[in-house]
Amino acid sequence: MEHYHIAMFKPFAAFKCWSFQLASRVTMVAAFVGMIVMFMAMTPPSASANIKLVEVQAEGIGTTQRDAILDALKTAVGQINGMDISSQTISRLATQVIDTDQYTEFTASTEFVEDISSATSGQIDSFDIISSRVRPDFNNAIEVVLRVKVAKYVASKQLNRLRMSVYDPYLDASIASDPDAIRFARSLRRKVEDYLTQTRRFAMLDRQMLTDTQDELNLIANGGMPTSELARLGQRVGSDYLVMITVYKHGRIVNDRQLLGTTAIKRDVIDMAEVSVRIIDVATSQIKYAKNQIFQVDPAKAALDEHASFQLGQFISNAIYPAKIVAIDGAVLTIGQGGDTMQNGAEYHIVLQGERLADPYTKESIGRKETIIGIARITRVQSKQSTAEIISLDMNISAESSLILRPIYADPLVEAADAAQKMNDAKSKIQDQKNNFFEE
Repeated sequence: MEHYHIAMFKPFAAFKCWSFQLASRVTMVAAFVGMIVMFMAMTPPSASANIKLVEVQAEGIGTTQRDAILDALKTAVGQINGMDISSQTISRLATQVIDTDQYTEFTASTEFVEDISSATSGQIDSFDIISSRVRPDFNNAIEVVLRVKVAKYVASKQLNRLRMSVYDPYLDASIASDPDAIRFARSLRRKVEDYLTQTRRFAMLDRQMLTDTQDELNLIANGGMPTSELARLGQRVGSDYLVMITVYKHGRIVNDRQLLGTTAIKRDVIDMAEVSVRIIDVATSQIKYAKNQIFQVDPAKAALDEHASFQLGQFISNAIYPAKIVAIDGAVLTIGQGGDTMQNGAEYHIVLQGERLADPYTKESIGRKETIIGIARITRVQSKQSTAEIISLDMNISAESSLILRPIYADPLVEAADAAQKMNDAKSKIQDQKNNFFEE
């Protein structure tokens, strides 16, 4: 059986790597070099957990042994990395592996093996010729059986999650040249991406540093690294959904008002932005989720980009993967979400999930029946989980119950009504005090 190891030929192109020749046909110096080469061959080409060598057996047939070997290598690559990559591989093999000698000796040469390494971008680590024979029934074609080690890139398990990308926000024409609005939009995109990453529900794909990552891939492709490292090439994946953000308004509102009964002026400052977010299915261009929101904050208390990005990230994750209660210990709840996606002191509805429901018109699933059964407050936040205490609860719950947390969003209409009522109460109190004063 003849064995050809790609990595073994790379450092020493002129060295004939036949193990049975080392003892009898080379000098002591060459033998020493050969031992080094053999050690390199036995050393795993990559310590990366993302690349592994998979051994397969493949058959090939061709008019020459060279063609038969290339045909078998194509089959081997196709078994591991798919026929699309295999077709590209055989195309490169056919044009780059030059057959200067059709005899068997050519397929044992370093040039032949190095050509294979180059043409397959390092996908083929080594191969053994198990058998080779002439097929009279196929016009005396050569048939070979190879044992091939193919480098396979093992993708992260996180890529099994829903894959999403956040693109740079669009700016309305009215603020497109405003430096403050541009900075806000860039920061908003980055922080929304951070939020969604920390939920650990999505595989977030970078679309901002593509030039840098391509430079790194080019560095791998240009040589100087173990051949199996080249299995990283061609492994980029596409997004399932795009998060598209549009900023319609951005600015600062300053309101000066004179305090009642004095000459003092009170200045109220509010930072505001109107933002729209859409989640788009890449395959169909269907809008899966859409929301428009006006954000307002007191700049002395919070940054607008921090506030808006947290709310937008919460809208998105809550619509797709709401925070799940994973453990219950008395009045203490453990939430399967942490990091910057949860905030100490924030209050949430405790929601019991029931049977699945369908839209009566489209017959499509609209989720599960939800019943608000209490309120919980976040008391501790860790990187991957959070702790909450139960403030109120309408029924007994257990770890077996399907429980989630839903954010408690303020109702602007209710808030406005409360503010108006407080104002009326204050006016009435002042009027009562005046009446009492004159009566006395």
